Amino acid sequence: MPTARAQRSAWPAVQALLTGLAELAATLRTPRGAADDLEEARELLAYWEQRARRLPRWALRRRREAREMAWRWRQRVRAAEQVRYGAGMLGVASQLAVERRMPTTLAHRGRQAARVALYGAVATAVTLVLVVAAAVAVLVATVIGAL
Repeated sequence: MPTARAQRSAWPAVQALLTGLAELAATLRTPRGAADDLEEARELLAYWEQRARRLPRWALRRRREAREMAWRWRQRVRAAEQVRYGAGMLGVASQLAVERRMPTTLAHRGRQAARVALYGAVATAVTLVLVVAAAVAVLVATVIGAL
C-alpha cells in the first residue's frame, strides 16, 4: 500500500499528464481556419525561400528582400503551427504524429547546421590537401638538394 507521501509526489505528474492530453485534444479540435492559415503561410514561405535561391548573385537588394520575407513568413508559420499543435515538446510530438513533419523552425535550423557542417568539412579537406602538398614540396626540395 503506497504511503501518503508517495501519493502526494505522484499526483503532480499525473496532473501534468492529464493537462498535456487535454491540450493535445484541444489543439486537434482547432477550427479549420487555423489549418487554412497554416497552409497559406507555408505556401508563401516556400515561395520566398525559392525566390531567394533562384535570384542571381548580383541581385543583392532583391535577394535581401526575399530572405527578409522568408524570415517573416517562417515566423508566421511557426506561430500558426503553435496555434494548431501547441508549443513545446508536446506541440512537436503532436505535429509529428498528425503531419509526419518537423516544425518549420526546427527544419530550417537543421538545414543551417548541415550547411555549416558541409562548409567545415570542405575547409578541413582543403587545409589537409594544402598541408600534404607543402610536405611533398619540402620533401622534393630536400631530395633535389641532396643530389
